[in-house]
Amino acid sequence: MIELRNVSKFYYKKGMITSGISKVDLKLDKGEFVVITGESGSGKSTLLNVISGMDSYEEGEMLIDGRQTSHFMEKELASYRKKYIGNVFQEFNLVGSYTVYQNVELVLLINGAKRSFVKQRTREILEKVGMSEHAGTKVSKLSGGQMQRVAIARALAKETDIIVADEPTGNLDSGSAEEIVKLLREISEDKLVIVVTHNFEQFSEHATRIIKMHDGRIAEDIKVARRERSYSSEPGQTETQEEPKKKIRRAGRQQTGKMSVASKIRLGIRNAFNVAPKFLLMLIVFTFLLTGVTSQYTSYLAQKDESSKLGVNTYFPNLSLDRIVIKKNDGSSFDGADKDAIMSVHNVKSIAEYDVLLDTSVFLEDDELSYDVVPRSIDELDAALSKGKMPETSGEVLIAVSADDMALSGEDTDKLLGRTFEVDADQFGTREKLKVVGIADKKASVTGDGHSEVYMMQEDLDKSLARLYHDNSDITVVIAGREQKVEIGDAAYDLLPCDKVAKGEAIVPPETNGFYDDNNSKGKQIRADISNVYYKSSASFKVKDVYTEKNYQKLTGRDDFEMTNGVIFISREDQQKLFVPDNYQATVYVDETGAIDDTKKALEEMGYSVLPLKDVLIPIISDVMQMIQLPVAIVIVIALFFISYFVIRLIMRSRTGYFGILRMLGMDKRSVKRMVDIELITVMTIAFLLFLAVAAAATFGYIHVEYIRQLIRFMTPAGYGVLYVIMLIMSILLSGKFTAGIFKDSVMDTYREEV
Repeated sequence: MIELRNVSKFYYKKGMITSGISKVDLKLDKGEFVVITGESGSGKSTLLNVISGMDSYEEGEMLIDGRQTSHFMEKELASYRKKYIGNVFQEFNLVGSYTVYQNVELVLLINGAKRSFVKQRTREILEKVGMSEHAGTKVSKLSGGQMQRVAIARALAKETDIIVADEPTGNLDSGSAEEIVKLLREISEDKLVIVVTHNFEQFSEHATRIIKMHDGRIAEDIKVARRERSYSSEPGQTETQEEPKKKIRRAGRQQTGKMSVASKIRLGIRNAFNVAPKFLLMLIVFTFLLTGVTSQYTSYLAQKDESSKLGVNTYFPNLSLDRIVIKKNDGSSFDGADKDAIMSVHNVKSIAEYDVLLDTSVFLEDDELSYDVVPRSIDELDAALSKGKMPETSGEVLIAVSADDMALSGEDTDKLLGRTFEVDADQFGTREKLKVVGIADKKASVTGDGHSEVYMMQEDLDKSLARLYHDNSDITVVIAGREQKVEIGDAAYDLLPCDKVAKGEAIVPPETNGFYDDNNSKGKQIRADISNVYYKSSASFKVKDVYTEKNYQKLTGRDDFEMTNGVIFISREDQQKLFVPDNYQATVYVDETGAIDDTKKALEEMGYSVLPLKDVLIPIISDVMQMIQLPVAIVIVIALFFISYFVIRLIMRSRTGYFGILRMLGMDKRSVKRMVDIELITVMTIAFLLFLAVAAAATFGYIHVEYIRQLIRFMTPAGYGVLYVIMLIMSILLSGKFTAGIFKDSVMDTYREEV
């Protein structure tokens, strides 16, 4: 079976070259029980390692079944070990964390045996070596003799034609040693058994060939006729020569030689859990890696989010990034049903119905103090009252002081209570008065620019709305069929509310008289048309009177004739009807800005036109700066990968012996890689599921840890999917890098390192 022609093996260490074996010529065949002996350093173990394919050789040629092996690379050597060699070692080289059954099963799985056959064959072999009653026992709990029996059972399970044994009795007592020798003797009936030993006497009666090594060469090669012997397991009982052959019969073509995917998965999952400390340590490493990758991802998004806040937009002074401006696609106004539907959308925190007021402000002032504040409806107050009371009548307001309002944060808010402020005058000098009756504290301003808010009763809010719509509408007055367009900043024919004018009536300037043939507009009908981006409205009025400088104060109750000369006075009710007919635009505030795109999609599906203000910012920070953030995040993730690799390698190095055993048994690099893939992916998946559970608990309020909340605040279902894919890729890369390290050296070098 095996032929060596002038084979030499050299060792290189620190510039020194030493000879392991030199110019060895040898032919060995099945049915031989070969015992190789010699003093320490004589080369007997080196010869055995070369024959078993665990070590290479530098000179000569070794043939197996007539096939040359000098050109074999690691892949071919692994195939050779799998197909031809069954190993029995002095140190046993069993997997201590596996049971007896699993150790024998392992070699069958590596050799591609079907699962149905594995169970039958494993139990059969264990019975033949007398270990069936210990099948479920961990190998680490066996005696030396029992371990060696398991090692022989494993060698038999491979169904190879060659069994090599290196000092198989070296660590056994005399009784156990005799049993092992007998077992090897039985095996040699139809196999080639090669034993290296210092204790020749134990094998002298059983060997068919004795090879003595000296100084790396074969000193003697003696063939001995096989002795017919019988062995008794108990007094009075004998065992014939044929019975051992029957007991260790070959299994036929049940092993394909190619390890199945199912077997790789099975071993990978088993290895993930079989050593509890290793599993826990790797779980911690993957949790660290998960947290680190997620942290970099959310940090990148947070930096991008913060950068996006550093922008401007002249059309929307209120640049709150949790704000979404909406209007209906059909152009109709909002009603109560719309509000209920919008509030049912996930991530919607609140609705500001009077959206247009959020992009303006009112100026409150008295003799001592002055503030810019944003007008809001009292119905939208979302802060708790801290001082004073809630507004009850028109003219009473509540100020919600924002923590980031630089103007109010340093003030003693007690000074605001009971104070009456005038609202900044319109173009006609009209000034409303508002009394502060309550104070509320807010963590942050709804406007995003630090402004506090003033919460008003509906009547006062309507006045602010009317003023805003007035200033942003096209106004046309039709007198005697002739249109008069009101110019911005010009009082002529503008509309101004007056409490002394009844609904449906108007007090007009004397210029209107000239539009009529009788030079008298009193009692005549005029019409006002209003148009803006939201709506069009129209109202007709009957001229009640014509004012002049002399009767101005009597008719209007005002004393500002010079400023308002030329305006048309109408009732406040008619002004509200013209300028605040309905609400056509609203603002939706969200809880999480990271999920704002999902909220936008939901609102669009409900029939709204949607504009998140984060999408209309003109950024201050350049795109170049933002582009730098991504490479930095990637570099940090790569650093995390290598940190995790070095830690995992340290953990896995405790199992170098295990992987050495797999290589000795003939498992190739690809199969080991796939098995380690499964092991790492299994542990990573468990860590990922635990991570998801913690994230869900934090999301639903079962865990109140700020770090976790910040860690997951930008995560979406798609984000978690991407995270898993990233972790999957990193696990496979970790496996590949680790496996490459395992196969960097020869099997024997790995074994020596382990020893």
